Amino acid sequence: MSTCFSTHLLPQAERQPYWKGVIENTYFPLDLDIRDPQRFHGHLSQWPLGRLGVSRLESSATCFKRMTDHISDTEEPYFLITIPAKDRVHFTQANHNLVCNPGSFILERSDLPYEFHYTNDSIIWVVRVPVSVLRSRIREPERYLYMEFDKQKGMGAVFCEFLKTAVQQSVYLDETNQAQLSNQTLDLLALSLENDDRVLMSNEAGIKNIHLRNIENYVRQHLQRGDLSPDQIAATCNISTRYLHKLFKASDQTVSQWIKELRLQSAFNDIKTMDRNTSLAEIAYRWGFNDQAHFCRLFKARFNHTPREMRASR
Repeated sequence: MSTCFSTHLLPQAERQPYWKGVIENTYFPLDLDIRDPQRFHGHLSQWPLGRLGVSRLESSATCFKRMTDHISDTEEPYFLITIPAKDRVHFTQANHNLVCNPGSFILERSDLPYEFHYTNDSIIWVVRVPVSVLRSRIREPERYLYMEFDKQKGMGAVFCEFLKTAVQQSVYLDETNQAQLSNQTLDLLALSLENDDRVLMSNEAGIKNIHLRNIENYVRQHLQRGDLSPDQIAATCNISTRYLHKLFKASDQTVSQWIKELRLQSAFNDIKTMDRNTSLAEIAYRWGFNDQAHFCRLFKARFNHTPREMRASR
């Protein structure tokens, strides 16, 4: 179900405080500096899509500022995919300055201060993805921050066109099918990021990225194996176990923690989308959890609900 907000029928004096409330309820606390308050207009549509939040923002020139005192340690951090559809946007975060044109999209973080502005009337699509969800699809997604990705051709174009179709049709779908669309959208986003040649040579030496890509592909293909281990991964990828751990040292997860997170997120997706005739034990076993009690403890610790409670909430 979509929700829409507009300043169209409001008196000009009421538009700015109303719009600030709309923005904060849709995203999170921000300061707004509207270029011409006397002529301001804004329209925002939003759609829930599984664990994603998708919105289309249309407004006159505005500067958005995410300050340190806006950020809480208790709120879930998000990645934001910003897709300009009309006019360029200017973005600054963590000493990175970039301009994103309508033919591109960028990735940013919600839990770091930033400034974001456009100087003319603009239309922007924004996808809000929990950090934990994107990490379950992409190892160390921080590698993709502060880069322009092409949305006019290749996988970037496929991702952006699929996104628009998904939200338009989501109003006709039940929660289970919306969750499946969400997963497919994330898969296309991951492909559009990973297929960019610049990423292979950024942040780490090229040879390390090649090893990491091989490791990630192997793990995702064999995630259902209960005996998947660092030793086995290293041997298959023709590197030492010590070097495998060294490759992950720069991230905030060990190899084993990363595999556990992938498995829990995969089980979560199945619980939310699969037919109830599939037992929770089957789902646990499918994703490499041979001990049902151990699986339930890990799941509860990660999602604050047991698998049974999560299924009942559908």
